[in-house]
Order: sequence, then C-alpha cells, then structure tokens
Amino acid sequence: MKIPGDKTALTVISLIFLFFLSFSLFINLPGIQRNWLFSDEAIYYIMTQSIAYDGDITYTKKDLYRFCEDFSAPQGIFLKKNEKGEIFYAKSFAYPLFAAPFVRIFNYHGFFVFHSILLLFILLMGYSFLSIKNTSGISLIYTLTFLFASIAIIYFIWITAEFFNFFLAFSVIFLFAYKIKLENKNKDGSFIKKFLNSDYSDYVASFLAGIATFSKPPNIVLIAPIFLYSFIKKRWLKSFIILLIFIITSLSFFGINYLLTSDWNYMGGERKTFYFRFPYEREGYTFESIGHKMTSENYFKSHPISLKIVVYNFFYYFFGRYSGIAWYFFPAFLALIIFIINKKELYQWLILGTIFIEILIYIVLMPDNYIGGGGTLGNRYFLNIYPMFFFLSKIIKTKKEVIINWIVASIFISQILVTPFKSSSYPATHGKGIPFSLLPIEKSLINTLPTNTNPSAFKIRFGTPPNDYLIYFLNDNYHKKQGNGFWTFGDKTCEFFLRTYYPLKELTIKLTNNGRLKNKAIVKVDGKKKVVKLSGKEKKEIKFKTGSGFKFGNSYIYHLKIKSNKGAIPYLEDKKSTDRRFLGVYVEIEIKYH
Repeated sequence: MKIPGDKTALTVISLIFLFFLSFSLFINLPGIQRNWLFSDEAIYYIMTQSIAYDGDITYTKKDLYRFCEDFSAPQGIFLKKNEKGEIFYAKSFAYPLFAAPFVRIFNYHGFFVFHSILLLFILLMGYSFLSIKNTSGISLIYTLTFLFASIAIIYFIWITAEFFNFFLAFSVIFLFAYKIKLENKNKDGSFIKKFLNSDYSDYVASFLAGIATFSKPPNIVLIAPIFLYSFIKKRWLKSFIILLIFIITSLSFFGINYLLTSDWNYMGGERKTFYFRFPYEREGYTFESIGHKMTSENYFKSHPISLKIVVYNFFYYFFGRYSGIAWYFFPAFLALIIFIINKKELYQWLILGTIFIEILIYIVLMPDNYIGGGGTLGNRYFLNIYPMFFFLSKIIKTKKEVIINWIVASIFISQILVTPFKSSSYPATHGKGIPFSLLPIEKSLINTLPTNTNPSAFKIRFGTPPNDYLIYFLNDNYHKKQGNGFWTFGDKTCEFFLRTYYPLKELTIKLTNNGRLKNKAIVKVDGKKKVVKLSGKEKKEIKFKTGSGFKFGNSYIYHLKIKSNKGAIPYLEDKKSTDRRFLGVYVEIEIKYH
C-alpha cells in the first residue's frame, strides 16, 4: 500500500483510529444495550465466543452460560441440528473466526477493536487510491466523506458481519484497481508498492473474494472484475490462477462448514430460531421441542420471480423510504451520476457491471428481504456493494462533491448519525417523520419493514372471517386496536398498509368524530383522496373503488392515510371521562371482494 506522503493526512487518519480504538476499549456495551442483544448480533456474539474459547461452532450449554455473564438470553439466535443430533450455529463462521482472537483478549470490546483495525485499513486504502491523481487534502476529505456521510459507519457498532464484509469488498476492489489507476508506473519503491503493482495483489484479492463469498454468497460477483480484466487483456494464465484461488478459497470454507456440521449450507437443513427458551437451558428444553423453523430449504418455491416486483424493487432500492441508497448512501448515488457524465475506463465498467449484477441478485432472489430483515437500519446488505462505488471515482475535480454529500447527509441521516445506538435499536423512528415520510414506502417489504419491530403495529387482524384483513401501521399516529377499529392520534396523519389474500372490489371506511363541533377527516387510499366533514360525535362512511392493489405473492396490499384536522383529549374536556388519549377519528373498515 502506498503510505500517505502527506503527514497531515496520516496524522488525521491516526487520530481517527485512536478515537475509535479508545471507544472500543472503554465502551460499556451491556449498559448501553440494557443487557440485551438480538438476532444476528446475538448469534455472532455467542458464535464468536464459542470459536474464541472452545475452538468450535457447536452450541452447548457452556456457550449459553458464557453469553449470559454479560447479556441476557441471546434472543433470536439461529441454530441447526445435524443427523448425529449435534447442534451448531446456523451462520457463516467467517466473521466470528477473524474476530475471535480479539474477543479472546478483550472480551466484547474485541469486536470493536477488530472493527477499528478494519477502519484504519479502509481509510489508508481509500486515501492511497484517490491520492494517485488527486491532491492530498481532497483525497482524505472524500475518503472520510464516503464513510461518514453515509450510514456505513453506523455498522461499526453492530456486532454483525456487515462492517467485515464492507472491508473485504473494499480490499478486493482496491487490490484490483490500484495498479490500473497507477497505470503500472513507479514500480520501484517500498515492498508494499511493489506488491500493489504486481500480479500477487490480484491473487490476494481473489483469496479475499473467496472469504467474502462464504460470508455472504452474493459476493461471488466480486471475482468478476478481477478475472474479466485479465481475461480481456489476454493474460490467460493469470486469469486461470485468479479463478483457481477464488474457487479453492470459497470451497475450502464451505468444505470446513461441511466437515463441522455435515452440511455445505449453513442456513439450510433443520434450522430454527429461538426466543426466550433455548436448548439445554432447562430440563426438557430440546431443539425439537422449542424454537421456530427458519430454513433456506425450498426457498425459491416460496419466492417466485416476478418481473413486475423486480422493477418495483429496483426503484425502491434507490429511492425507497427505508432502503433507498439515494438517502442512506448518497455518496454512492452521486458517484454513479459522476461516473455517467465522465470518461470511463475498462476497469470502471467492470466494477459498475459487478455492482448492478449484485443488486439484481438481492432484489430478484430476495424480493421481500433485500435489505436484511426488519431490524435493519437502511439497507445493511448494501454494505457488501457500497465499497465498489468508491472506485468509480477516478479524479475528484472539485470540492462540490464533498459539499453536496454532506448537505444530503445533513438533511436525511443526521438524526441517525448523532444517535447511532438509539437509531440502531429503533430503526423505524427516522422514517416516521419528514423528510422520509414523504418518500415512497416499500410495499414488497411489508413483512420486513423496520416498523414491524413494534408488535402493536405489525400484522394486526381486523374484521371477521371471511372478510378479515391485516393492518401494518407505518407510523406512531394510532392508538391500539379497540373493538374492530382504532383511533387515529389527534391531528396527525395515520399511515398504514391493509393486506388481504384476495383482490378487493371496494373499501368502506367508517369514521367517528372525537367530539369537535367542526372537524373534517382526510382519507387517501392508494393516492385517491376524499374529505369528510364531521361534527360532534358524528359517524359517517365513505367508499373507495380499490382495484387489485399491489399484488405480492399471494397478498394484495393497499396503502392508506387517514388524518383528522382536529384532535381531542376526553379526560381534559369531560369530567366523567378517564380517557387521556389524544383522539382523532375512530376508524372501522369493511372490505368487499370481487
């Protein structure tokens, strides 16, 4: 690697590393997390401990005991059982394997110490790459902007594989692109510079791409630009070696998984997730008797490919309320625009092709979960793709790019960046207000939206069979179900999805006023708007011809917004009332099928 020649840049990078390292060594994680870790964080934590202290990925009661010394039970861990009756952790062991030595030395602090070292290398690589044809100052500032003006840095504090995968993808493309951008000049110099200018850097990149593929299989595309560039340049032997190293590395990791668990697929077979009760925790708590099945077996049968959904998801991927990279990773979006208007080189075209192929893998093969689950912040799977956008930038001509990135970051993600732990624990909060509430909501992610982390907002059943339906509340402007309806919250807009399993012909919405003498309610169904005037506790109904809505699998989804112009608090207005709620209108919905 080219060590930065500018002492100021090196000093800044060193100070940033010191800051994050100090954070890592002194953070009171159990206190911040209130002694809870969930889902992927829980399993990666306990899995890393198992590797660090026992040298295996076998789940035992000792693992559970060790986890509970720092945190409460590992809610949402994924386990699988083999034919011998042994229980294993059902996740890739790549990230836990590399984090384990640090955890062995520093306990839970070790995860963040490991991340600090990864961050240091990312900053050095980014600065070195840009400084080939840019000034020292702009190279450093743009590298920092790429990380800190996006939510990528938030995943530094997540005990998951995302930041590790980000590092792997960044390293692979850096090792591939550095020598090309340098145009094979200045081959003399330090050992690091000679290495970066040699074929060996591509071989190391192939090795890292193999690890990245085991960690997250869609990362298989990372090998494409390295292999194709050599192939196009007619370097046949090098192309063969690159592909061979990649295949051997990825197959070795999958092979080790097979030797340990008797299964190539760490997410397949007899796989379950466990909440509140865990195998071996108590007598009678066995893998068979508790837990919920969650396997990738027969995945494609339950996720048929639809061209319509692919088109919608591609739009959502860039501009969606909770997944849009234009808001959460704006440096990538701006880099794409600049790439389009500037002169391109072969290696950049190959990187761009790799980017869009991996995006398609996610939105085609994971149409209902291409962001990484309901608890994710932004699109966490995009951390595997985001680094490639950095290398689309060859020359940073002006400081305007940096300024624009920070303006957009200030508008959209400042509230996330200043409260990283709270934002991570409540990943839907930012999306419930302006500016995100103005953005299109991802209907295809109805079961994996961050709003679903609130049990009172997720999949609430209304109506009576066969005319029953499900409601998914998309903000907090509602009161819990009451009878066969619900009250909206004061004068705020209540937004929700209505889901049925057959297409509707008509919706009848019955509204009851809160007691205000002059009030009106505004109702929107899939963009169609109607206004109802109400007085006192008057009750009125309106009808909407709906059509088939948004068809996704065997579901039909309708997007509704209901707002009362005035709210009332009965407790403060009626001596006989004990109702302290801020009420808007009471909503009852009847559905009519075709």
